[in-house]
Amino acid sequence: MKNPSSIILKGLPVSKGIAIGISHVMEHGNNVIKEEYIDKKSISKETKRLETTFKKTLSELNIIRNKISPSIKKNVGLFLDTHILLVSDKTFLDNIRFRVKESLCSSEWAIQSEYLSIRDSFENIEDPYIKQRIDDVNHVVKMLLKNLIMKKAKMNIVSKNFNNVILVTDDLSPADVIIAYESKGLGLISEYGGRSSHSSILTRSLELPSIVGVKNGLSIIKHGDYLILDGNEGLIFINPEKDLIKYYESLKKSSLKKKKLLSSVLTKKNISLDKEKLEIMANLELPQELKIIKEKIIDGIGLFRTEYLYTDRTDFPTENEQFIAYKQIVKKMKNNPVIFRTLDIGADKEIPDNIKTGSIARNPALGLRGIRYSLSDQSVFINQIKAILRAGLYGTIKIMLPMITNFTEIKDAKNLINIAKARLRDEKKKFNNNIKIGIMVEVPSCAVLANRFAKHVDFFSIGTNDLVQYTLAIDRVDEEVNYLYDPINSAVLNLIKIVIDAGAKNKIPVSLCGEMAGDSNYTRLLLGLGLKSFSMHPSAIPEIKNIMINSDVSKLKKLSKEIINCDCVIKKNKLLDKINSI
Repeated sequence: MKNPSSIILKGLPVSKGIAIGISHVMEHGNNVIKEEYIDKKSISKETKRLETTFKKTLSELNIIRNKISPSIKKNVGLFLDTHILLVSDKTFLDNIRFRVKESLCSSEWAIQSEYLSIRDSFENIEDPYIKQRIDDVNHVVKMLLKNLIMKKAKMNIVSKNFNNVILVTDDLSPADVIIAYESKGLGLISEYGGRSSHSSILTRSLELPSIVGVKNGLSIIKHGDYLILDGNEGLIFINPEKDLIKYYESLKKSSLKKKKLLSSVLTKKNISLDKEKLEIMANLELPQELKIIKEKIIDGIGLFRTEYLYTDRTDFPTENEQFIAYKQIVKKMKNNPVIFRTLDIGADKEIPDNIKTGSIARNPALGLRGIRYSLSDQSVFINQIKAILRAGLYGTIKIMLPMITNFTEIKDAKNLINIAKARLRDEKKKFNNNIKIGIMVEVPSCAVLANRFAKHVDFFSIGTNDLVQYTLAIDRVDEEVNYLYDPINSAVLNLIKIVIDAGAKNKIPVSLCGEMAGDSNYTRLLLGLGLKSFSMHPSAIPEIKNIMINSDVSKLKKLSKEIINCDCVIKKNKLLDKINSI
């Protein structure tokens, strides 16, 4: 039954765009499984039932993967591989089988118990990207339980079709995203999820308008409701008025027109109206995202997050495994530089117990993370550096150290890099001996002394996400205080200016790789502060580049200074509007 009147919902926009159409509600369920046990006589029957379910689930995932269009299969199919690997993982099945044989758990309870055990190990993880890898386990468990319980279900996910509808679900899996894309679905809405989940990354890669984190979405949105999905603002309008539909239809047309126009700027040189040479780079966190930048002219990868190699596993990746992965990325970028950020993970993150150092941090954001973790577990750091140095033979790469707060950390890291080089020489492995080393400037102590730090490194990259958080002493993911998260706070802007000026004075490059770089509201402000290198999510590149090449940087400096010196929020926003209208 449809909703009788217009309703507005708010969620987290994870993939931009507007979708207008009928809702298709699909509930995966919340895995409410009762604690049930069997008698010893039923062990063989229960084990067989379990193994049959695993085979069926694996078959379904492979069917979905095989149906992916050839044009996107190579990259997009990798998102399903995590699920396929988990269902194929002998240890995962053995652990569940063990619960059936030794604890006499029913198959359902054995699967659920194993999931709860895995979930508990993720509880204290702070990093949103790492934490949301539990979503992949959850998606697989839901498929297994559904196949276990609904043996004779008339329709499974493989046969579903989301043509010309907006899919509304409780939890969006990569399989849902791929099926929606392949069947020409309009958009996606999910009650759960975050920006860093594989499903969200996939929606951005496929440019499917998507909103997640819509509380009680399935309770409010009914099957067949007419929806407007605003993936730019995170708004959902249920059964809207005709005037609002007309407005969004017009907005969608103008957005598509703008997108076509913006695509034409990609082939133009990155030079401002007053002939300033500028640089546009991409932030990536998965090799699959290379697909997004294939058609975009960029100057390189300004931030490649290496954490993906360390997730969804019970051990650390070997040097050779990392080398192969990094080599592929570098080769795809040809001669454009790739800046690898070393492992930004800490004792609060998901790390195998046998090689974990330190206890769970009480305040993970201020704990053993970034370079601190790397210096505490040197073997992990050295292995990663060896792999990066070897990959450096196949293109231009740089090493970036995260969470730097003092000079000793740089010195110690460089010593470990020299040890990595010495070991490679002893092992007679070829490597690039002249890789530049830079730091993420994301801690106020580092920004304040940027002029002195510049004498110890080859480049700076400003990480505004953490810089804003640490400068203003707020947790950006805490709903009670995240309203204080303000990138144009004068203290923040002053620190950014100090870093940019220090780079210019010491003749080292400075880029900005935080969310600020991909936000069109701040592009001209940052240009006015003297920033010449921007690194952002690939989807933001056309719009930001269009602003950059149509700006006269010399005319922005005075207003940028006024914005820094302004203490009134209302006046500051007016000045920001003014600089954006130049």
